[in-house]
Amino acid sequence: MSGVKIRLYNVNSRSAKNEWKLIRTKYVDKGSDKKLTGKKAGQILANNFPEFDRLDTRNGLQKSDKGFLTMRPLEQTEKYDYHHIWEYAVVTEEDSE
Repeated sequence: MSGVKIRLYNVNSRSAKNEWKLIRTKYVDKGSDKKLTGKKAGQILANNFPEFDRLDTRNGLQKSDKGFLTMRPLEQTEKYDYHHIWEYAVVTEEDSE
């Protein structure tokens, strides 16, 4: 049976390097051997991390080169209200043998 790996990152939108800082990794059983879709990835993420439980998350995550991706603003930076620290969630399919 296969599972998914959920990784949470903090990303500073003000940083020119756009550095991703890994905060947490969690492995979850997917519940079936079907291919992971954006909608299923969103449901798994919302069930395991309620802070990402929004309608756009449950309806599907964006496909990227890192996996299925969504983000939410975490906090504003010190000097500018339009710069944020973002929390990104990346969901990837993992095979367990």
